[in-house]
Amino acid sequence: MLDRDTLNRLFRYGCSLTRNEQSSYDLLQDALEASLRKAPRDPEATVQYIRSIMRNRFIDQYRRSQRFPESDLDDTNEPVPIDSRMLEDVVIAQHDVETMMARLQPMERELLFLWAVEGYTARELAEQTGTSRGTILSRLHRLKQKIIRHTQADERRTEGGAA
Repeated sequence: MLDRDTLNRLFRYGCSLTRNEQSSYDLLQDALEASLRKAPRDPEATVQYIRSIMRNRFIDQYRRSQRFPESDLDDTNEPVPIDSRMLEDVVIAQHDVETMMARLQPMERELLFLWAVEGYTARELAEQTGTSRGTILSRLHRLKQKIIRHTQADERRTEGGAA
């Protein structure tokens, strides 16, 4: 039904929503289970159907967590070690990406993932979400501006601390 590449794309989509690997696995598994009951026959429609299930379940979980917050005892917030030989190949530091993603709202992370990582066009995003292309373009513009503002603020703080 779904190949490994498609499952990996769906998992990465889940990661963009949850920012947690285990939660992404759970979200994907729940969506796959639900899709087996009532999936469309067309493979591309199936992927969109699973993505919408994941999105809806994530929204439900997010709302529930806002009403009933819980703490995660396994979250250590320790930096991930990076092999020094690979530092030359790193374009954007993992810490910077994690910091930026933490500042974004869940729906902003979803839009950024689908646009920047998955490569969907504004028209495709509009069709998938049922909103107008202009709205998607406006959201992307605001998202880019937000990222630029935070990046510039971080640079000013870094320069101010180094002086």
